[in-house]
Amino acid sequence: MAYQSERQVPVSLRKGGGYLVTFWRLRLTRFGAVGASGLIVNTALLGAFTELVGIPYWVSAVLATQGSTLWNFGLIELWVFPDRQERRARSSRLVMFLVMNNAALLLRGPILVLLTEGLGVFYLLSNVISLVTVTLVRYAISDRLIWGAVKAAKDPSTSRLYDIHSIVTVESEVPLPELERFEVEGSMSAPTITVRVGKLRAEANGASRRADNGAGLETSIARLRYDEGLGDLGFGTAIEIGDCIEVVVTPLLKWSPHVLYTNVVEPILRWVFAERGYALIHAACVASGNEALLLTAKTDTGKTTTTLRILDNNGHSFLSDDLILLGPDGRVLTYPKPLTISHHTLKSVKTPLLSRKERLALTIQSRLHSRSGRRLAVLLARSRFPVATINAFAQLLVPPPKYHVGRLVPTVESSREAQAAFLVVIERAEAGQITLDQEEAVEILLSNTEDAFGFPPYFVIEDFLHSRERSNLRMAERRIVAEALDGVPAILLCDPAMGWWENVPLSSRPAQADA
Repeated sequence: MAYQSERQVPVSLRKGGGYLVTFWRLRLTRFGAVGASGLIVNTALLGAFTELVGIPYWVSAVLATQGSTLWNFGLIELWVFPDRQERRARSSRLVMFLVMNNAALLLRGPILVLLTEGLGVFYLLSNVISLVTVTLVRYAISDRLIWGAVKAAKDPSTSRLYDIHSIVTVESEVPLPELERFEVEGSMSAPTITVRVGKLRAEANGASRRADNGAGLETSIARLRYDEGLGDLGFGTAIEIGDCIEVVVTPLLKWSPHVLYTNVVEPILRWVFAERGYALIHAACVASGNEALLLTAKTDTGKTTTTLRILDNNGHSFLSDDLILLGPDGRVLTYPKPLTISHHTLKSVKTPLLSRKERLALTIQSRLHSRSGRRLAVLLARSRFPVATINAFAQLLVPPPKYHVGRLVPTVESSREAQAAFLVVIERAEAGQITLDQEEAVEILLSNTEDAFGFPPYFVIEDFLHSRERSNLRMAERRIVAEALDGVPAILLCDPAMGWWENVPLSSRPAQADA
């Protein structure tokens, strides 16, 4: 009898699992049927706007998306998820569905234009292909986030703890992939920064106004509240200064941790480090022994590709690719964020450990997270669009292609710190090499750092943190960099073909070039 009882458990589990699979497939089939009907509506509207009204097809695609979104929403409510309990209000679901589909345009748009302009595909067929491309991802988001149950707040005991060189500590309810190499076990009695998901309460005596991009902004001496007008459904954060810096973010950012880190946590870290005598600088760093080569450039110039080629061919150890922690004594501390790569980057290394699935996904990810995609985001940031919300949904739909250096150069060794020995600035220009004096080197390094930040709500956070300090944090950061680079040789390498890695000096005293 005991034997029969033991056998009954897995049978029931298999039956239950089979039921769940069948149920999920039914949901997906219905969602697909709704999507197919929406595809017809979208295509009809696209053709009508383009052929009858005379609007360019890429503008018509935006208008058609609004119509098909409303059509799909009604059918999904009635047929796909009619029995969901503990859901958000219908108006909330509609807003989230609209935001998701419009965020998907950031992915669909390049596909539509590439197929139509680049390959000569008829624009209506290109539109169908672009819609089908994102259907499965849209279903997953709809099922989990929009029509899913509203879950209770996460148990604080499950928070992730990060210790960055014992200079700054972070406790976060949301895992922060960029900081995972700093994750520690145990507990923290007094973290420097805490991050949690929750409601953004209003401050009774806070001064309310609008940010330059139209987002809601409320400030007081010790508190900042920023949101893009969608409440819990969009991008929003509240930052409060007390014994520690307490950060509260809207639920959307729980599902888009890269946006949470890049748009909220990293700007705070930059100026907290400056308070504590370190500069968080936009540069890569590789080392030969204890000698550190700093490599800096404007965003999207080719710094990651150059760094990987140096590591893959010259046997240097790795400290950082995107940001470094620089002390006034010239010490460079590792800041090993995952590297954001592209197809071009992947071709620059010999034996990357990426699966076929990851390589295939990179085709789509590279389109959205390319230089042109970021330029579009910067352009939108200057408008009154809820650009951070759109960015959060876009990265939820298509996560950025981020991999740790060991996945790209399997033989690489990592270093915790090294001493700044020389600085190389790379630039796409007529081939040549120019020696830089210290003042020029400091100015370029700080300028490139400023170029790497700036996406909303960066300037709002910066103004808030600076306003509470009697000292000038920007001057403090400049002083740290100037002291660190004192006596460190610096050169500017120019190459229109992006072949800088072959000319990077490998000794601490590069040959002097003519200015």
